[in-house]
Amino acid sequence: MYNLLRDPLVRVRLGGGGTMAMSLPGVYDALSSDQVSDYPALRPHQRHAWHAFLAQLGVIALHRAGHQTLPAGRLDWEALLRGLTPEFSDDEPWRLVVDNAALPAFMQCPAPSGLAEYRRRTSTADDLDLLVTAKNHDVKTSVASAGKPDDWLFALVDLQTMSGFLGAGNYGIARMNGGFSARPCLGLAPADGGLGSHLFSDIGRMLSGRPRLLERYEMYFDPTGGLALTWLEPWDGTQALDLRTLDPYFIEICRRVRLVRTNGKIAARTAGSKLARIAAKAAKGNLGDFWTPVSMEGKALSLTSAGFRYDRLYNLIFRSGEFRLPAAMQVGSTAGGRWRLVARGVAGGQGKTDGYYQRTDISIAPKVASSLFGGADRDTLAQIAAAQLEEIQEVQRALRLGIGVAASGGRPAADVDATHWALAGPYMRRLDSVADSEYFAVLEKRFLASGDAERDRIRAGFARRMIASASDLLDEAIGAVPCPAIRRHRSRVRAHSIFWQRLRTRQGVFSDQPEIFVGDRETAEEEDHAA
Repeated sequence: MYNLLRDPLVRVRLGGGGTMAMSLPGVYDALSSDQVSDYPALRPHQRHAWHAFLAQLGVIALHRAGHQTLPAGRLDWEALLRGLTPEFSDDEPWRLVVDNAALPAFMQCPAPSGLAEYRRRTSTADDLDLLVTAKNHDVKTSVASAGKPDDWLFALVDLQTMSGFLGAGNYGIARMNGGFSARPCLGLAPADGGLGSHLFSDIGRMLSGRPRLLERYEMYFDPTGGLALTWLEPWDGTQALDLRTLDPYFIEICRRVRLVRTNGKIAARTAGSKLARIAAKAAKGNLGDFWTPVSMEGKALSLTSAGFRYDRLYNLIFRSGEFRLPAAMQVGSTAGGRWRLVARGVAGGQGKTDGYYQRTDISIAPKVASSLFGGADRDTLAQIAAAQLEEIQEVQRALRLGIGVAASGGRPAADVDATHWALAGPYMRRLDSVADSEYFAVLEKRFLASGDAERDRIRAGFARRMIASASDLLDEAIGAVPCPAIRRHRSRVRAHSIFWQRLRTRQGVFSDQPEIFVGDRETAEEEDHAA
């Protein structure tokens, strides 16, 4: 039942605004012409899981068929996908529900001994892959009581390809660093395209990058006939798959689950396992995943509650000796058009998550994008990025210093205690938001500037905006932080004085460009606009 190759099970919202249901081959066909704007049933935290699944499946199918070009239409996509499972005449591996438990179902391994061990029951799709949160706030539980087939489809894909460790018998995926981590996404997509443009850009780069992937990870994977769809293999929970038997773009499953029909509705039955499905603990998630940054120590990125803030992205992309960028961040120097950074992931934790984070608002010029991976241009770009980060931090230090002195009633900085410094936290975060909104756009302008004079103008304009925002926040903080009324005037004067002293110091970041402090705020904004 519910055959993904033939039945219109996936609800798709088209670019023109209409919504229709499609089969999986129909989805690929619509994506190939970039007609798909979104999926009404797809929840935010499932977006990367679905994108990665479509990309890996597309690459596997095209590679196995020896195709150099995309299929011409829905029927060709159907034949291409069916060609991955020729031994199953009734398309069982593509059906959401298969009554015979000894046969595979979509993302569900065969259970030759039946479902006696599948004792846990789940009646709603959102309970199947729900984010583990401290309270029922971030993602509401059990809201999909009338779940459609694609609710279950997306839940299955997310559960099987993104889950971490969740107690005894519930092991996580191989493509993450430890059970309390999560699978992240960091990549580039064509800025002027939609979901289909992003998907097929990734598929093209994954196909061309397959030889390099196999060369880098020669100790893993079967280069010719490795298992690609891991749900085809029976699993009783006591055996693990060897990485050396797998295709480099294998689509994994990490849980024993079977969908069943109960009273005319889909439900899930699950069972635990003695071992993780894939024996990959020693790899620490470093398996060549197309979207996963890997530390120089060989560990897959574990996202933190900092998410993809500008300083975290700086560490991932530019900081020397920290991370190796994933292949999804690599584009050729001849690629035309702007690129859009796509960063997604869940911050994992022990028995919980620290939130879902997504960032797609950063647009990158072709020259900047092609410079991310190496060469002299990358060194220049990284130097500017580091200098700009230090400039932001200098303004932050000045703001924190001013607020701490104000909260202390105007004491010397050496006499300010931790309770006063702590009051600067909310204002520092607001200044961070100002920096975050501009960091990459200003970085690009400085990198592409035609000369030192233009680069200095851009730098000065950004510094003035940051300083103006910090000055406004300092004024607000002086009026809001607890301080004896008799000391309020002294605290204001001394807070502003130390704020500006910090910024203008001869050893400071801005000492090489004193014109930053020339003129009032309105003049600075006019100069920046003219530049």
